[in-house]
Amino acid sequence: MLIQAVLICTTILFGIIAQMMLLNVNMKNLKGSERLFFVFGNLLVLAANIFLSLAIPVDLHLKLYIQVIHIPIFLIFWIVTRISAIKVVFALYTAVFMIYPANLVLTMVSNTIKWLHPAGYYLIYITVCIIVLLVINYYFRPYFRYLIENYSNISFVKLSLLPLAYYIANYWLGLYNFISVKSWEIIILRVVFFVITLIAYALIFDIAKTAREKEALQGSQMALSLMLESANQQLSALQATQRQAAVYRHDMRHHLALIGGYLDDGEAEKARKYIKLVQTDIEDITPRRYCENNVVNLILSHFELKAKNKSVLLDVDAQLPQNISIPETELCALLSNSLENAIEAAAQVAHQQFRKVKVRCHTHKNNLLIHIENSYTGKITMENGLPQNKREDHGFGTKSIAMIAEKHNGYCAFEATDEIFILRVVLPL
Repeated sequence: MLIQAVLICTTILFGIIAQMMLLNVNMKNLKGSERLFFVFGNLLVLAANIFLSLAIPVDLHLKLYIQVIHIPIFLIFWIVTRISAIKVVFALYTAVFMIYPANLVLTMVSNTIKWLHPAGYYLIYITVCIIVLLVINYYFRPYFRYLIENYSNISFVKLSLLPLAYYIANYWLGLYNFISVKSWEIIILRVVFFVITLIAYALIFDIAKTAREKEALQGSQMALSLMLESANQQLSALQATQRQAAVYRHDMRHHLALIGGYLDDGEAEKARKYIKLVQTDIEDITPRRYCENNVVNLILSHFELKAKNKSVLLDVDAQLPQNISIPETELCALLSNSLENAIEAAAQVAHQQFRKVKVRCHTHKNNLLIHIENSYTGKITMENGLPQNKREDHGFGTKSIAMIAEKHNGYCAFEATDEIFILRVVLPL
């Protein structure tokens, strides 16, 4: 009876942990009262069933399994998670389904190895439980969360028919009779039911995975389209500035005539002030010439002014030809997002002398090479090779850089080390 009580307790713990994974229940995210209710509620279920396993016959306890275990645990998770009841039921049924490998192994071992100590049976049982929990965490969990967040209650009613059918079939075959000897016919039937249900789960998750990837792709394409549209607008604005500079240079004769008038009238001080004013205006609207490529010159000039306004030193070495096979909008999005992020990060550094951004743009062996370094402060978290931004609606810049590189069969890498953040981009031309 003692080993039976331990097995039931372990099974209950397995079901609780499995449902926490499937429903994404994190103890840290629960409020104080919810955490207390969750912990003490589950402990009460465990204590009650340990008492019942020792106080009443095993067969009677197993007949009461639904009333004394499944219903209380369902209510606890339903109240704490506030997820719709049918979704919690689906998670419960799934946890029941996933305990079967441990039950099967235990039954087969107890049938074939009679001399093993009860502690050995338990060790085998708990080992299989741990392996199954790892499978749930790494395979079932992400797709299950997608189903929870995106599928309606009506859809879950249909989905729940799958584990419910398995549940009923195995209950009829003696699902919870852990230690009594089973005939091989029963074992084979249970294995067949399990394999069929597992294949159905795999198909459901495959559909969910495809839908998830399609939505992610659509989201990435939309984000890239928005970035390119923004880059196009920015490029148009920069080109307008360039035209404004050309007009200003064309009107220079009028400025010179006014300055000459001031000098003829002996008003040298007014002439000096007007010259300084004209110089400032021209510097503000005239792009510097870093290389042969006009688009790159416009972008670098624009961000040099931004860096200056934020007290960031921008060190540029650009040697690019006039014509590059990368579309102008994509080149603008690539450089603009890179420089925007670099300057913003460098501007956060406390000491002004360390606020630096270094830009290198070259071509080598028919590849466009971009290398950008910037100082930064704080901690940078990397996920899937991309730096993560905790602020809402941010982080699209790095994604667009990666997508542009991928589109052109190129390469991009982000690296954070010694308070220096490095971006490397290689694009075949």
